[in-house]
Amino acid sequence: MTAPLSALHIASFSGNIGDNANHMGFRPWFEAQARLPVVWTNLEIREFYWRERQWDQNLIEFINTHDVLIIGGGNYFELWVEHSPTGTSIALEPALFDQIKVPVFFNALGVDPGQGVPDLCRQRFTSFLDKLLEAQHVLVSVRNDGARENLRQHVGPDYADRVHSLPDHGFFVPPPAKSEAAERRIVAVNVACDMAETRFAGFKGQAEFAREMACVLTALADDQPDLQFCLVPHIFRDLEIISDVIGFLDDRLRRTRLTVAPYGSGDDAARQALCLYRTADLVLGMRFHANVCPMALGTPVLGLNCYPQIENLYRGLGLTNRLVPVGQPGFAAKATQLAQAALGDPGAFFRETEQALEPVRQERARFEPHLHAWLSAHIEP
Repeated sequence: MTAPLSALHIASFSGNIGDNANHMGFRPWFEAQARLPVVWTNLEIREFYWRERQWDQNLIEFINTHDVLIIGGGNYFELWVEHSPTGTSIALEPALFDQIKVPVFFNALGVDPGQGVPDLCRQRFTSFLDKLLEAQHVLVSVRNDGARENLRQHVGPDYADRVHSLPDHGFFVPPPAKSEAAERRIVAVNVACDMAETRFAGFKGQAEFAREMACVLTALADDQPDLQFCLVPHIFRDLEIISDVIGFLDDRLRRTRLTVAPYGSGDDAARQALCLYRTADLVLGMRFHANVCPMALGTPVLGLNCYPQIENLYRGLGLTNRLVPVGQPGFAAKATQLAQAALGDPGAFFRETEQALEPVRQERARFEPHLHAWLSAHIEP
């Protein structure tokens, strides 16, 4: 009997529930490519942020007790972490990285310049990427949210051409095991307020955005009296902007036609959100996985665009007609119009999404021979 593969997985497991959805779409696929059963060990990346763990010799020794190290998916090539020796969240000294004896897979990482790219970080990350790309036992992939173009712009075209592009695994999240049909039509809404200086740059403040978002929900409610609304938090900070939006709604609307999904972290919370997205008639999504997961589940979704990642996602899919620019005042009319169109002809949205996702499936399929060959070369049978 073949021994199972021991995989150490460094990623987010108790933060943004979109990351959990990502892992749900990743692990069955990885096991199929490995052609072995896999025993997974989760290492929460926030343990490093919380200073409960260090990127040190003890970590290297722990890594080397496994058969393979997987980092991500996640936005860990973010290029602004000046205290890190790599300029990113992967704060591992180059000399320590050289002591890793097991194969390392950087799994569909985001390359995010949204919080700036200091020269020091650029230099450190370039040196780190040189090391990764020269090592035969390391496989580097970045995700399809503009990461390659960000590499091209901020690090160099040669680096962009040498890494693999891999779709975010949220595109392949399995449908929830149980999903009951809703008695009334539902619009699920995800709004976010972290990185407010970027998201709400065109507003006088967060409250001004929340007021206009409430106008969108009010207009839809007035137009279609059977609609219900469910506000879906992905992280705890989402509850703040959700509360702001609710505060600007008419009292009758918020008391009779609105719910807020339970906040939580981990797989169970992610499954609850996925069930909501699957049963919804429309999703309005500000976060990355609030857009990706509904697409995967066949639900019409509009991208609330106030961060480059979302625009890059929709541009890459050829679905820019689904974007609602919400980074400055005056978006309510367009948002309402697009939402009404989606609710009026969901079949057209579904067909357009299916067509857009076919290249995503093909991109993953093209990567599979590389992953399988790499695993075969570096994993002992």
